Amino acid sequence: MFDAEQRTIARMAPRLKRVLVADPQVASARLFTELMRDLVGSFVFSAATTERAYRIAETSDPQLIVVEIGDEAVDGLAFTRKLRRSTWICRQAPVIAVTGNATAGAILAARDAGVHEFLRKPYSVKDLLRRLEAVTLRERDWVEGVGYVGP
Repeated sequence: MFDAEQRTIARMAPRLKRVLVADPQVASARLFTELMRDLVGSFVFSAATTERAYRIAETSDPQLIVVEIGDEAVDGLAFTRKLRRSTWICRQAPVIAVTGNATAGAILAARDAGVHEFLRKPYSVKDLLRRLEAVTLRERDWVEGVGYVGP
């Protein structure tokens, strides 16, 4: 990697120490886990179901949450809506939605649920770094309304 990328990664690393990956696809979750460990030395919690993701988020205070959308075992949008409206410490943690079926409707639904960034599979390390940079180094206003809570 280039020196500029290494400096950016070093700036992001303190905000990416604890990561929750809610993805029922073992290979996909493992790939993301390995990338995060290699890039910034993250400790990654993995959840194959929505219920397990709830328990981990409530007790582990992840600094970044990655959710799969469009899968029956993990409802990433429902998870994000519940997270945003919870009293958990991590309720304002950045959420990146990952899917292989990136339609305009899916992107809008993710945004409306309170997702920070959207990542389409298959993705490259460069794509991942762009999303990580966006959620860690570019602050966003937090909105709490009747029908919406999120960035």
